[in-house]
Amino acid sequence: MASSSSNLVPQLNRSDRVDAEVRGPFTFSPFGTNAMLLLPHPLSPNSRPLYHISVSSDCFRPHINTTTICRGGSDRGRIVAEMKRPLCEHAKHQGTVQIGSKIANIENAFVRKGDSESIQQRHTWVFRDDLSLRWEAIHHGGKVVSVQCKAVYGVKNAPVLASFRPMTKRGELQTLEIFPEGRPFMDDIVISCIVMESRRTTRYDK
Repeated sequence: MASSSSNLVPQLNRSDRVDAEVRGPFTFSPFGTNAMLLLPHPLSPNSRPLYHISVSSDCFRPHINTTTICRGGSDRGRIVAEMKRPLCEHAKHQGTVQIGSKIANIENAFVRKGDSESIQQRHTWVFRDDLSLRWEAIHHGGKVVSVQCKAVYGVKNAPVLASFRPMTKRGELQTLEIFPEGRPFMDDIVISCIVMESRRTTRYDK
């Protein structure tokens, strides 16, 4: 079997591929009171923000938060995805994710195996029929030090597409490294990373 990652993951036709000159690791940097930007490495030739990620609530349904991911450095960029999640455990609305015209329940789009304390904790992104991404928590000293993303196609030693480093101490910024094999799927990696970390760290979702 060929070892090339192009044989492991279908090469989807993406119209907004990230410039190859944009260097990582990328940093989730706070922006205002309810948003953050995904920024390239400070030494990257292209320093423009890649994504604007914001959270808002509906005045008529304040128990539901909406996370909106837009391309570029402001909320006026093209919407990449929207996720709606309840603030409480027993809400009737259990959360949805929308990309383009497709909407799916988060429980169906993101399958979890193992609780937040499990060494074998995994989250698998299955929103698209032609792409599955598995996020696996890496522990050290009893703490999650990174979460790695791999393609899921029943192939041994699948390449790591991305690696997310959560905040391990107060004031530290989370980072996301996306390796060359993962660049064609950056939207799905960023979306699933945000959903994964939200589910991983939400008390009632553990």
